[in-house]
Parts: sequence; C-alpha cells; structure tokens
Amino acid sequence: MGGFAGLPGFKLSLDWREQQGLGVLPPFEGDLYAFLREAGFAYLEFGMGACVDERELALLRREAALCREGGLGVALHPYLSGAHNPASFGERPEALSAVESVLGAGSAVAAICGVRVPVVLHPAACSYEGDEQHAAAFRGELLRRSRLFFAEMERRARTAHASVEPVAEHQVPPAPGERVMRIGDTYRELLEVVGVGGLGICWDTGHYLLSVERHGQSERPSDDFLRLVRRVHLHDVVDGQDHRVVSAGSHRLRDYMRLLQERGFSGGTTLEYSAWAIRSAGGLKRAVEKSVAAIAAWAI
Repeated sequence: MGGFAGLPGFKLSLDWREQQGLGVLPPFEGDLYAFLREAGFAYLEFGMGACVDERELALLRREAALCREGGLGVALHPYLSGAHNPASFGERPEALSAVESVLGAGSAVAAICGVRVPVVLHPAACSYEGDEQHAAAFRGELLRRSRLFFAEMERRARTAHASVEPVAEHQVPPAPGERVMRIGDTYRELLEVVGVGGLGICWDTGHYLLSVERHGQSERPSDDFLRLVRRVHLHDVVDGQDHRVVSAGSHRLRDYMRLLQERGFSGGTTLEYSAWAIRSAGGLKRAVEKSVAAIAAWAI
C-alpha cells in the first residue's frame, strides 16, 4: 500500500462479529480478512479487555488462527480498567497480574501466528474530583505508577515473553469539564512514562491533535519523541470528533507520516476508526478504500 511508513494494519474490536450482529458495526459482505489482505493490510489490531477472561482468550485464539490462515499478523490493544489499570499498580494485585495476563496473551498469539506481537497499552487513567491544589501531586503519583507498570512490562517481556513488544500510547486528553486524569496525554509526559528503558511509543495521531487543541501541545513533536515511535494509530480529528476516517484532506496526518518516513520508520501503522466514523464513510469497504486512496498519495 503506497504511502505508508511501516506496515499497515486495521483496528477492530475482538468481538467485531458480534458487534455486526447487533448493528453497532456496519455489515460486510464476504470475507473481511481477505478483503483487508488484498487491500494491502498486513495485520489486524484487536481491541480487548485485560486478557483475564477465558472466553475472551478463546475468542482471541480463534481470531488469531483465522488471521494466520488469511495471511495477516495480529497486534493487541488491551484496555485495562478498574483494578487492572496502571493507576492501581503497587496497590492492587490485579494491576500486577495484568502485566502477566497481557504478555501471556501476546505470547499465545505469537505462537499461533508465528510472528512477533505488538501490544499497545495506555498509561494510568483515573477519575479525579479534587481541587487544583492537590491535582499536581495526584498526577505525579499516577505518573510514578505508570512508570513502574511499564518498567515491569518491559522487564517481563524481555526476560520471559520475547515474542511480545509492549508499547505505551499517547492518551486522549480529557475534554473541558471532564473530571479525569490520563497520564501521557501530552507527548512530553509520555516520554516521562517510558523513561530511558527499552520501551517504544505508539503515536496516536488523533489524540495528539486533540492535545494540540486542549493543552496547547506543539503541532510538531520533538525529535526525541519521534525516535521512540514504534507504532502509529492513524485517524483524524474533524470538528472536534476523534477517530475519523483518513481522507484526502488529512494534511496534518500526511505531514506526520512524512516525518516518520524521513526517519526510516518501519513499525506498524494502524487505522483506528470509530464505528460511527465507519458508518458515516459508507461502511467498512468504503472507509478502507477512501483511506487507501488518500494515503497512497503521501509517499515522499
């Protein structure tokens, strides 16, 4: 697929077939995995839970096997909520056990597919109702826990799960009035999360653009950030709405991908769209075709 810096992938919820049956995700006629492979995609990235539910793990193994049969690799994007969230790291045993469950799921998929499996994870996120006086101290504590969580993730991946590549993702900044803290919602803070260890970064372009709007973040990331980018979640922000389909008018995304191309980026670039955006684009097939056509013109 011309124009991509790195291998192209497509994000789906692990239960996407059920979502189609419920009408959440638009229907697709034919074999979706075959269509994506023929369109030039190299892998599927599955959004899922904390990898602790056996039914979820069974579904993951089934979809991984279908991806292998269809010539596609697999990446994982576990959402760690509640006691599994890095916000609880050091206080709740579930947060520590989530490290092993996530890496174990990645290793199981790697054994099925025969390829290394990237695992994209968010740093700590937590609702916050305190005043401004205590906000900085609370944020500092969440940052500390996030750093410990990812340091443990990197250590265990290196020593016991060599077929898994964990990365820390740029978070979506809270909307005005939203009483929540998300660590790593600016690129500078995300650099603090990964520190000087061996972890890379997932550059979420939509979250990044929202941070430009909401935090005054620089429109162009620093070279030290770009050097650590190992994965990309590619989607646009249109009229303040995130996870919109890439189009010919996505000039800021084009410029970001060219920055990576100039640096020889060879990681994975995942198209990450909301079900609403896919439906608005005319369905899965039309959203993919529109994206491919736009991105094909981006090659330097």
